[in-house]
Amino acid sequence: MDNTKWALITGASSGFGAIFAEQLARRGLSLVLAGRDEARLSAVAQKVKAPNVELVVGDLGTDAGVTDLIAHLGGRVIDVLVNNAGFGTYGPFAEIDGDREHELVAVNVDALVRLTHAVLPGMLERGRGGILNVASVIAFQPGTYQATYGASKAFVLSLSQALWAETRGTGVTVTALCPGPTRTGFVGALGSDVSHTAIYRRLAAPEPVVAAGLRGMDRGRAVVVPGWRNSVMATGGRLTPGWLAALMSGRMLRPTKETAAAS
Repeated sequence: MDNTKWALITGASSGFGAIFAEQLARRGLSLVLAGRDEARLSAVAQKVKAPNVELVVGDLGTDAGVTDLIAHLGGRVIDVLVNNAGFGTYGPFAEIDGDREHELVAVNVDALVRLTHAVLPGMLERGRGGILNVASVIAFQPGTYQATYGASKAFVLSLSQALWAETRGTGVTVTALCPGPTRTGFVGALGSDVSHTAIYRRLAAPEPVVAAGLRGMDRGRAVVVPGWRNSVMATGGRLTPGWLAALMSGRMLRPTKETAAAS
């Protein structure tokens, strides 16, 4: 009987994904690492010390990318799913490229739903498994100047909490990890300098965030918000009327004239 335990990690070529690979490999799990950059995925695979490592190169912003990843699993037992793949955009919604926003929803929302749906029934049938969805502290309030990104993470948070409730008592846990701004490459990929904003002025180390997420999943927590500043922001977002939270986030994320001109 094959007792190999597998973890599937999306967005595994860098940032949180690479660290999830390292920390889950230390637990003795074999890894399926999914990402768009084959060279960087290979570098992660060479670094981790896992019993088995498989790479799936593809774009989860496309239907084919998600379909190929699900097909690669081939019905195998997945004990841990980390839905980490995602990216953000920044600037006034009307000025952001529409195709880029569509791709954001495809990766951050659609791919996550499809992959979760692909592995959750098997976990429930076996009575064990963990799903960790990487959301964001922005999920707790409207993300003015990051409107689509914030809405996508609010979706991830809401879905995760609902699935946590649906799976209680089954041996399966679903957890939303809601980090604040972190040194993962996410900020640099926004395409605009956001260092002037109150939100992105300070970036936290990623390793403790990953560790907190995995601990929360182990303990069956619905939501994990690492760091006291982020916890304060999340609590404030829950308690503040949406219109007021939108105005407040707009003040903290407002582009400069130079940023707007470059976007």
